[in-house]
Amino acid sequence: MTLRLLVDYAEAQGWAEVSRLTATHLEEYLVYLQQRPRWFGARDFQKVLVSASSVETHYRRLKTFFNWLVERGHVEKNPLDLIKHPRFEERVIPTVSEKEMLNLLQLVNPRHVRTEAEKFRTLRNRAIVWLLIDTPIRRGELAGLRVEDVDLDAAMVKVMGKGRRERWMPLGETSLLALWDYLQLRNSRLPHLWLDEHSHPLASGAIYILLKRLGQRAGIPNLHTHRFRHTFATGYLRNGGAERYLRIIGGWRRIPETYFRTLGIEDVARAHRELSPGDRLAEQLSGRGRKQARKPRL
Repeated sequence: MTLRLLVDYAEAQGWAEVSRLTATHLEEYLVYLQQRPRWFGARDFQKVLVSASSVETHYRRLKTFFNWLVERGHVEKNPLDLIKHPRFEERVIPTVSEKEMLNLLQLVNPRHVRTEAEKFRTLRNRAIVWLLIDTPIRRGELAGLRVEDVDLDAAMVKVMGKGRRERWMPLGETSLLALWDYLQLRNSRLPHLWLDEHSHPLASGAIYILLKRLGQRAGIPNLHTHRFRHTFATGYLRNGGAERYLRIIGGWRRIPETYFRTLGIEDVARAHRELSPGDRLAEQLSGRGRKQARKPRL
């Protein structure tokens, strides 16, 4: 995708072949990326600019590509060596709270379904939500699951991760039972695990929309699979899970530093609530013991 975008821009500008590209060309292209809308079209939401982190990702991938060209002797130097690495704001990674998870699980409770089609959708969605809660699975990995990838006896699912690397992810009893309930109702010879009520495979984009809609109903803005992945990782580390095991389960070569930063901020906030200087001073003023915390009304 990175190279395709560069080629499209280079052809539109009438640039020469790749061996003649200079740092000036690539600086111009990086500026274009910063000003380019994320999506093209007439709707307002399509005018949102590409994020700074996305531009930085393009820079890294292009630098890797030009290093490869240097190694193969196609170019003498990497023009990106003359361009400083773009910086971007590293924000705290959003996670899904326990309350939000409970709200989601209420939405996929099959207790109140009325039709067989509604029951099928609910059990499928419940299995998807429990799998997202119980594993650090990516959306592409989730959509690519096949029936044969589910090992009920071993309580694990096999996914194809980035770089075409397979890995097994263990499941808890609850998520395993949710998968079992869905498989009992699923009646198709298709190899794809996730189907709609008409027995058509559920694509990655459909899962994206499914989560967006569930998130809107549960009051969770911008709900997507990576928020569950972040939540699993930070929860696993907070509960004492070994980093090595987390890398194996999640398919990380290294655990992102932002996870530790998010974890640290949450732990600091928890400690502050216990040791708040303001609350301690308020106790002295009131002459009583620690009071029940009250949330201000807005």
